Amino acid sequence: MSQSDEIVFYTNPMSRGRIARWMLEEIGQPYRTVVLDYGTTMKAPEYLAINPMGKVPAISHRGVTVTECAAICTWLADAFPDAGLAPALDDPARGPYLRWMFFGAGPLEAPVHSRRR
Repeated sequence: MSQSDEIVFYTNPMSRGRIARWMLEEIGQPYRTVVLDYGTTMKAPEYLAINPMGKVPAISHRGVTVTECAAICTWLADAFPDAGLAPALDDPARGPYLRWMFFGAGPLEAPVHSRRR
């Protein structure tokens, strides 16, 4: 695997990166994990060059950096179509797929993560 084909996954164990990691496991491709700390390595110039927002998760793949869980999952499903995790771009099911993907990342995920235990 060439460096440009390498998938690099930036995360923190206490982040929503678990969603992106699950997708990485589902596509069945090797990836390298870089664990970052809040407030230190996430805010360091090296990582801010990757994600200027200084947040995780993020992936770098084929010269592209993708942030936000739903975007990462969508990117990976499209980049690895043989995994069968998303309808093709010309499939009519693509619209409902995107609706539910982003519904899950917005209106559904917010109350789940903000719920007090």
